[in-house]
Amino acid sequence: MSEGVIASYLLASIALGAIFKSKADTIKGFLVANREVRDWLLAFTFGATYFSSVVIVVGGAWAYMWGPVTLLIPLLNVVVGAFLAFIIVGRRITRLSLELDALTVPELLARIHGSRTLQRIFGIVTSVGLTLYAATVISAVSAMVGTVFHADLRLAAFVIAAIMALYIALGGMYSVVWTDALQGVIMSSAIAVVALLALGRIGGLANLEHVEPLKPAPITLIVDLALLTSVAVWGLPQLLNRFYTVASPGVVKRATGLATFFAFIVSFGSFLTGLAAHKLVAGITPMKAVPILSLELLGGVGAAIFAAAVLAAAMSTADSIALTVASAFVYDVLGVRSTRVIRVASFLAMLAAATIAVITLSLPKNLAEAVTAIFKTGWTLTAGAFLVPVLATLYDRKASKTPILAASIAGMLASIFFGVAKALHVTLPTTIATLSFTITVLVSLTAYVVARIATMVSK
Repeated sequence: MSEGVIASYLLASIALGAIFKSKADTIKGFLVANREVRDWLLAFTFGATYFSSVVIVVGGAWAYMWGPVTLLIPLLNVVVGAFLAFIIVGRRITRLSLELDALTVPELLARIHGSRTLQRIFGIVTSVGLTLYAATVISAVSAMVGTVFHADLRLAAFVIAAIMALYIALGGMYSVVWTDALQGVIMSSAIAVVALLALGRIGGLANLEHVEPLKPAPITLIVDLALLTSVAVWGLPQLLNRFYTVASPGVVKRATGLATFFAFIVSFGSFLTGLAAHKLVAGITPMKAVPILSLELLGGVGAAIFAAAVLAAAMSTADSIALTVASAFVYDVLGVRSTRVIRVASFLAMLAAATIAVITLSLPKNLAEAVTAIFKTGWTLTAGAFLVPVLATLYDRKASKTPILAASIAGMLASIFFGVAKALHVTLPTTIATLSFTITVLVSLTAYVVARIATMVSK
């Protein structure tokens, strides 16, 4: 039963890639789906890319461990990561990408600031940062699938990556947005069902109010995680380029409500399920809270439904990353405008991430944990490099190359510092350690302001 559910889903993903191959034969078709994406499809592809398997499994684990205080995280996911992202960033970046005919985020920054160097630098950052993050996503989903089906984790990683690589190479952005829609339906439906059943089993939301945390978490950590999973979205190329796929800012405006609703279901559903698991399946490892509760609530098909939901969440994030990495390296860094080359690069990007994941899974536990900590820095590295530069470009009319570059470098260095410190188990003051992303953004913003003032004075 489980194998059939997963196999059907994977075959459907490949079929979608084959269907759209002919429409993805041009650069614009492969990278931005010829700007033909409609409002409802934009909402689904954005949401499915935004929420990886992390929010389902790890978000539930956080709620299980730390209690109701963690609901701040899904609240910001919905309000900041989805609703405000469409209003503050989405409409404006769509308009600029259309006016300047830019197909990638690095290209937009380069054209606005008149610097090909910026395009290459941001392309390199995207290639490195997102490849590392993709490796963590593949590692997580291979561990889940391998556990459910009792398969070798390394084999699971390669099989999943190969399937994603195939449909991305076939249909480019067309494949990604349409498989995202399929993945989004699976993900949101499964989470909604599990959350509703869990809440029904405990007697409603009111009974979650007094859930005692297994261990208290510093409020600074909760706030930082909430910002990391919401504000960071405004600076992630694989999400920003979703706004390049539509014909006008009006499409973004119409998609805002549905995207926000999708975020509400997936984010709050995962965290509420984790809280309910605290009462229904107490005494287990937090990371197993949502999987075990899903299996108990859904009976024999529980494993298949949960596996499909987590697999869909991971694939909808990883496939977007692979396409973004390929376009960043080939289109932005090398300046190649061949659809065939980008198609091959997207295939290889996914396999490269899978290879890194497999190597990590083969390492001794202590070393693997250190390497994984560095890989997870891929998210903050990319967001730290892009967040302030993107917002400054969109809203500061006097933004220029030097402050943009200073902000990007400062954000990267700060994120690398925290990533290496965690990997090497360096003890930092609690406030600093628990506010790593917030500090990264503040460092980047400070660098931008200082460089901007210096640039104005020098003139």
